[in-house]
Amino acid sequence: MTGRHYLFRRKDDHTDQGTNNQYEPATPDHMSSVRQVFLDKYRDNIEKGCYDDRDLERIKTDDFLLELYCRHQPKAKVEEVASLIHESLKWRMEYQINDLSDDTFDDKMWEQRAIFFHNTDKDGHKVLITQVKLHRKGDSHYLLTVKKFFAWHIEKAFQENPGEPLMLLFDMDGAGLANLDMDFIRFCINCFKSNYPCILGLMLVYEMPWIFNAAWKIIKTWLSPEAVQKIKFVDKGTIQEFISRDKLMEQMGGTVKISEPSSLLRSYSSDSFKEGSRLPLALSSLEKKFHNKDNCFQTRLLSIRPADELCFQLDENVKEIYSTISLSNTLTNPIAYKVKTTSPEKFRVRPSGGVVRPGSPVTVNVHIQPGFENKIQSDKFLVRAMEVTDESKDVAELWKTVQRESIMEHRLRCIINSEPVCSRPANDITTLTEKVEVLQSAVSRIERRQQHVILLQLVFLLVVILAIVSDYWQSLSAPQDHKSKYCPAQ
Repeated sequence: MTGRHYLFRRKDDHTDQGTNNQYEPATPDHMSSVRQVFLDKYRDNIEKGCYDDRDLERIKTDDFLLELYCRHQPKAKVEEVASLIHESLKWRMEYQINDLSDDTFDDKMWEQRAIFFHNTDKDGHKVLITQVKLHRKGDSHYLLTVKKFFAWHIEKAFQENPGEPLMLLFDMDGAGLANLDMDFIRFCINCFKSNYPCILGLMLVYEMPWIFNAAWKIIKTWLSPEAVQKIKFVDKGTIQEFISRDKLMEQMGGTVKISEPSSLLRSYSSDSFKEGSRLPLALSSLEKKFHNKDNCFQTRLLSIRPADELCFQLDENVKEIYSTISLSNTLTNPIAYKVKTTSPEKFRVRPSGGVVRPGSPVTVNVHIQPGFENKIQSDKFLVRAMEVTDESKDVAELWKTVQRESIMEHRLRCIINSEPVCSRPANDITTLTEKVEVLQSAVSRIERRQQHVILLQLVFLLVVILAIVSDYWQSLSAPQDHKSKYCPAQ
């Protein structure tokens, strides 16, 4: 994630679209003073390595990022802005923000959808939804993971469009006191208050139960008067003042259907293999293209299907539109891979990275997020791969140290197939392939257990044989001793 702040579009206006407040751009002299005061005042921290070098480099070289900090506190003195930068960089170092990625979090975190981006508000800002009812107070390790998960969503949005506001939507419908975690709420507020300048447009609190009124009074003390103005309490009748109905989830009065969390995992149940289930007699045009042997891109490291185009089949009968990428190892050593996209907010990729071993192909599932079904024609995917010659090393560390010329890259462009699918069964080829892979994994586990049982049996048999042999030798020696002791000599 190094240096990505230089790569993305930068906002030219200086309007906080959440409150329509106009901010004057920071002057070069003011930014230069802030930078110098920070470097001088916190020189000891820099020398002791209290900040991530990647963040420190941005502060030294990225004027736009520095301007965002100045705009975030337009009335603050130079020393106060420098202090804000200090706190922000300390926080980023503590939570290792620059080292987070989609792969940091397991599939359960993503499938649960307790925190996720969904469509945009009426101003075109991304909407980050936190479903409070899915949060449970846990141990410190669990809470740390949830905090990082929340921060990673904001980090990605900030990287893609620095200075572009987003809307935070706290969905409190169905939440109770068991879901209230003041520590986590304080963390969320501090993300916008100190660590991501100018990124909060509005914060919507949806269907807040009355039992949270006392907690809200405490939370309000953590906020500045300007921040309090950005918070709006809404219900199903008023939320459409901020988010259009066609971009709002069905349960909030909108028209967008959202599949239940973990539906993909539940689809692997044995119920899907009831007697009478059959493979489709005819493949759709998408499936034919995917399984055509000619539709394959061969490289020194991987065999990639499809070769050039990742095709998504529009179908009114399915809840989620998805396609698949098949990766096969062409070497004898393991191959590490990553799958990235130009628009991560539009897709859910599982798994987005890992290792492809010889003889064990990997299937990457690419799901289109609801609301983006007809907005992916210009998007692309990048498959990156490298050879792993030393399996004792951590793959994540290898990606950081590997030379660029050792990395293979291949791009796939997204296309939409709108041809009707005639009588396609619910369990299509790709889904069945996924289920077969799950079964294969289960069979592998059973085989390993059988091997352990056989090994234990062999050990037990060896012990029995040794016991029999020992007893035999003792029986041979016992009569001789008895004879010499009790029988008279001849």
